[in-house]
Amino acid sequence: MVWIWATIGLLVLVHILQAWWKKNKKRLPPGPRGFPVFGSLHLLGDLPYRDLHQLAQKYGGILHIWLGVVPTIVVSSPQAAELFLKNTRPCFCN
Repeated sequence: MVWIWATIGLLVLVHILQAWWKKNKKRLPPGPRGFPVFGSLHLLGDLPYRDLHQLAQKYGGILHIWLGVVPTIVVSSPQAAELFLKNTRPCFCN
């Protein structure tokens, strides 16, 4: 009987954590999904600028990739770079 209540409590806890995760998830640009530790490094080969260009053609001018465990935003078009730097200029002044 105790295991039934423990199972119900665990399911309720998982449901609450999923709802919290969806609510607090940051809105990031589109990009490929990465592996837990390696991120998207498997997509970059000997010539990473070509691979990033191919990813930009697939996902757009601004994309999000994981370089290991570091989230990285890649801006690949001049218009997107201008917009990005214009909006975040105070962050890059230091």
